[in-house]
Amino acid sequence: MYSDFLFNINQIIEENDLEETSNILSRFAGNRPFFALDSGITCNDIWKRSKKILQCIESIEDEDKQRILKSAIHFSAGIMPDYDSVENRFSLVEELENTIKDFKNSDDPFASRLIAIGPCGIDHDWESVEYEGRIHDYFDTQTIREEKDLFALQLTLGKKLDMPCIIHSRRGFSETADVLKAVKWNKGVVHGFAYSQSELEFFLNLGWYISFCGTVTYSGKKNFQDMIDAVNYVPKDRIIIETDSPYYAPIPLKCVRNEPLYVNYIYEYIASKRGVPKHKLSETVDKNIQKLFGLE
Repeated sequence: MYSDFLFNINQIIEENDLEETSNILSRFAGNRPFFALDSGITCNDIWKRSKKILQCIESIEDEDKQRILKSAIHFSAGIMPDYDSVENRFSLVEELENTIKDFKNSDDPFASRLIAIGPCGIDHDWESVEYEGRIHDYFDTQTIREEKDLFALQLTLGKKLDMPCIIHSRRGFSETADVLKAVKWNKGVVHGFAYSQSELEFFLNLGWYISFCGTVTYSGKKNFQDMIDAVNYVPKDRIIIETDSPYYAPIPLKCVRNEPLYVNYIYEYIASKRGVPKHKLSETVDKNIQKLFGLE
């Protein structure tokens, strides 16, 4: 009933093990989700992710939960910006394209479930949990320009393959906007939205869907009111919800490891701010996902 637009199973497995990840997915299956998307961060990790998720699902004893997860789980494939990916952007995006084609044409049980490119984009968040240990030199002018190239190459691939893209944008709105205006491929989702209403209007005007994660519940954030305004401003037909687990657990679980089941708290919070029942918000999100990805 409560879909999780985006999580990161590979990172969850690294923090735990296959057995505990199976338990995490089993708990999530209790939601009876319509949709869940596993996110990649390198050009060819889809093979490993698919294999591990299948292992986790098949180790769940409850056959109904197995069926639910096999029906709900989909995948994206993309390249997140770091030193190596930025420096080797041309060869890696070429490998990403070949990987997508090979996977879709394979006999992998999830071959038809690879439906999006990304997350890809711009990350200038000094404290981003995904990039612990980055040094300040990462943000020099040349690297930022090359980071924009990496993003543009993946958007262009989305256009070429007619695949929606998932945008990751943190403290880099102007660079993100530059690339979107240049490439002109505006089909997909801005995930983990973390800007204010003016930036929100830019993305909406281009046609992007907007996804909120657990950070929207953090009342101590400086832009907390901006986030409330954004939650209320997004049109009904563009809103999506995710955990981005294992990162950014929602209140009241901020200090614990996040997991897909906790998407319930985000639905509850956003539903209260928008003045709608939680189950109605869930139906709306599912319809939006269904429309964006052409799912039956």
